[in-house]
Amino acid sequence: MTDAPRSGYVYVCDPNMFQQVNGPGAQREGPWINKATGTYDVTKKPIDLGNIRYPNARFRITTTTTQRMINGNGFPVGVPTGDFPVRSSEPAYQYDPNPNRITAQQISFSIPRHPTLAPAPSCTYKQVGITLDGVQVHVPLDSSGRDELAYQIQDVCTGVPQPGGGYHRFSLSECTSHIHERNVLVGYALDGFGIFSPYDKNGKELTTADLDVCHGTTSPISWEGKTVNMYHYVMTRDFPNTIACFRGTPTRNAFPALPGAPPQP
Repeated sequence: MTDAPRSGYVYVCDPNMFQQVNGPGAQREGPWINKATGTYDVTKKPIDLGNIRYPNARFRITTTTTQRMINGNGFPVGVPTGDFPVRSSEPAYQYDPNPNRITAQQISFSIPRHPTLAPAPSCTYKQVGITLDGVQVHVPLDSSGRDELAYQIQDVCTGVPQPGGGYHRFSLSECTSHIHERNVLVGYALDGFGIFSPYDKNGKELTTADLDVCHGTTSPISWEGKTVNMYHYVMTRDFPNTIACFRGTPTRNAFPALPGAPPQP
């Protein structure tokens, strides 16, 4: 993380949120992490083996002339989650037992329907957006400031619950709606700009090196049924995966706060 926009880093508003000692999350490093090279092999990392579906999942997007309203209950629509807390019989338990259960959330907020670029990028807190299947998108840092995908245990859809029960993802998920399509909308950032799939119009998979300091780019996209040359964020497989800072003006306190966390200014 960094205290100013910087390519390959997350520009955070409150570094203390990511400097907890003995905070929640993984308490043991897995053998899939190679600290000497600073790399990890996600294919060798265990996952929560549960498979829970939510027939009561609710997610709706409506619009006014100026606003896009987001409403839901925090459960993913049409895709499964793991069965948290991680069961002691699972291989993943020894690394990250995650005691949190996935619970319904009251999600109701608005973002600009026609977002505009701010004079300068702004910092992020934990939550940065939402995908079209109703799942919160967070920055990819755990409570100690580590790459969350490397250290924490996720489920088959790369999701995990946090204290308070909010289910979220912080990296590209194979379960996200339209994620395998070319240059297509998969969610919205809290500043109103779109979050897009990792493939450009020619099928090339983009990486962080192809994007700006906030993990976005400007190119022709389909936006509300029209092709426009517009700024948007891109999900990638490499860090920082989703949104590293905001190019527009974000809606703060969009999601239920973590228990004990101060409100965002």
